[in-house]
Amino acid sequence: MIDVKMLKAQLLQQLCMIGRPNEKAMEQAWQRWDSIGKPLRSLGLLEKAVVRIAGMEGTPDVKMDRKAIVVMCADHGVVAEGVTQTDSSVTRIVAENLTKGHTTVNIMAARAGADVFPVDMGMLGDTVPNRELQPMTLCDRSVGKGTGNIAVEPAMSEAACVQAILSGIEIVGNLSEQGYEMIGMGEMGIGNTTPSSALVSVLLNLPADEVTGRGAGLSDEGLKTKIAVIEQAVERYWKATENSGIKNGRFFKIEAAIELMSQLGGYEIAGMTGLCLGGAIYEVPIVLDGYISAAAALCASLISSECTGWILASHISAEPAGWKVLRNLHLEPVINAGMCLGEGTGAAAAMSLYDMGLAVYRQMSTFEEIHVEQYEHFEK
Repeated sequence: MIDVKMLKAQLLQQLCMIGRPNEKAMEQAWQRWDSIGKPLRSLGLLEKAVVRIAGMEGTPDVKMDRKAIVVMCADHGVVAEGVTQTDSSVTRIVAENLTKGHTTVNIMAARAGADVFPVDMGMLGDTVPNRELQPMTLCDRSVGKGTGNIAVEPAMSEAACVQAILSGIEIVGNLSEQGYEMIGMGEMGIGNTTPSSALVSVLLNLPADEVTGRGAGLSDEGLKTKIAVIEQAVERYWKATENSGIKNGRFFKIEAAIELMSQLGGYEIAGMTGLCLGGAIYEVPIVLDGYISAAAALCASLISSECTGWILASHISAEPAGWKVLRNLHLEPVINAGMCLGEGTGAAAAMSLYDMGLAVYRQMSTFEEIHVEQYEHFEK
């Protein structure tokens, strides 16, 4: 029997390691950008991204030579409510294809120079006897065999939730030890836009129909069913937690955030929450993918508001509340392309852009070197 109090104590101990990005390194990075022989701030969010990464790494000598994309895989009991086009068997099929290089994120990550690490956080079926993090090799960090059906029961126990969060943190630590300097988040889990929308509905105090999209292509009737299921899940959650530490949608303690995720979340969502926290603990830039990873980041920000200092937004998901979640996190995405594939594809695309921005930052001549008078700042 796992002692949830012990797990929470481990989490609190880890959170004590979180600090803030290095402001001096960020100032020095801006000085470097402004010395480069081009119009000031003309690369926009690419410049901001490099500056933020400098703060995360604690040096203006920014590096992102080794990049990883961690794809968290898990199944969801709410699929039984008819909220998806396909059944849960597809989760494992895609997870296995991740190990063969046959998925979209494999192809895009290769272009971005990133290694793909698929992780079983709670898929149905047998687990593989492998806890080592190796590219394109399924890693077992499973804490359950699919969640409960959130429409009628909690997704998981609080112990399983904290265990999944700790696994996410540990994965960042392991990859950092291996020399990875940037980690993108991805996920695979049939039905996982449903718990994500339920979490966002509670956290942003928005009705289900404003935060719920078609996921992997639901029909009009399917979308109505999905919205109704999310409404039912959220109503059940509020009844189950009416005496907890939540008031008017505002969270006052870590326990309440864990309670929320254990009621409405998913194993891969909790794992990605851990990735966000792990980035802050180990000072590694974490790149969000789309809506599901952003929902995980929102949960992480409840546990530690400081963790967003180590998070970069890749793109605006096509899901209805994609932009609202990023705005709540005060994160600016570099891509608006109507993407909603998942797997970490948005993170891979953003990494390519970051690389281009960093190449200019490192290689371009300064005003002094090209004998041109430096531009002045006239905008505050």
